[in-house]
Amino acid sequence: MADQIGLVALHRIDSANPQKRERHSFDFVVNGASLFEATQAIKYDMCGSLSNPLFEREIAQRVNQRTAAMLTSDVPIGGHRVALFVCPECGDVACGAITARVSRTERGVQWSDFAYENGFDAASKLDLGPFEFEWAAYLSEIERAKAD
Repeated sequence: MADQIGLVALHRIDSANPQKRERHSFDFVVNGASLFEATQAIKYDMCGSLSNPLFEREIAQRVNQRTAAMLTSDVPIGGHRVALFVCPECGDVACGAITARVSRTERGVQWSDFAYENGFDAASKLDLGPFEFEWAAYLSEIERAKAD
């Protein structure tokens, strides 16, 4: 049986002390469990790599198309690493990111090898997954994040 994926709104509240920008993004929910919580992305003050176009239309238009492609159509044979949760201020992996290996399978797509990465230290593996999603349902859910 395939794992189930959903996108759920994720809201980061702004603050003047320390300076924090409000962000509206998406959490990935797998089989009813939040990956934001399971990866402890909140500990690193991260947001989802997909912006919520209902609140952040300009950011979603700039970023979501590329991120959605990395999660779907641009997945190479053997897969590649994709940032799922990123720095809410700049989205740069150098600030730290929760990533997963995304690879195509016969049935759809698999997320595995979850890790915390920052681009210069060795990745810290997370005890999570792998998850395998049926292609049509997965594609439909990821496409919801795209801004028109």
